[in-house]
Amino acid sequence: MKKSWLLPALAVFLVACSTDEETKPVANEDNPVDLIEPEEELADPEVNESAGTETPPEDVPSEEPNASYKPSNSNLLGHEEAEVLAEHIPMDELTAQVKVDNQNKRIILFENESGQKVYKSIFIKDNLHLKVIDLNSDNVLYEGNL
Repeated sequence: MKKSWLLPALAVFLVACSTDEETKPVANEDNPVDLIEPEEELADPEVNESAGTETPPEDVPSEEPNASYKPSNSNLLGHEEAEVLAEHIPMDELTAQVKVDNQNKRIILFENESGQKVYKSIFIKDNLHLKVIDLNSDNVLYEGNL
């Protein structure tokens, strides 16, 4: 008697699972459905091949993604710390290389003619704090707020 309900329950379960109709997703305003469009490049391969052969790769100037930005010392005059740097290091004898320049800090390395890094300046923009370091002797030449 207790197992008599098992047979009708299994029959209903099998009938529900055996339908051949596919369920279609219902468009719901809360869940937008994004359509994936095919790429245009794959649609016209002939156009891409002819565009690639028109200009030889020798004529196109290449840019190195890891090339370091080396401004001249005249470009450093626009920075807030330029006056203090000019007081403490011989800027006319050195080449400046900006390593980091973001919204928080600016780090500049100064090289001599032989390419040796001689000085380093670290400028914290939030509190206008500058630190100038002599890399040869590991001495702090200047540390303070502007």
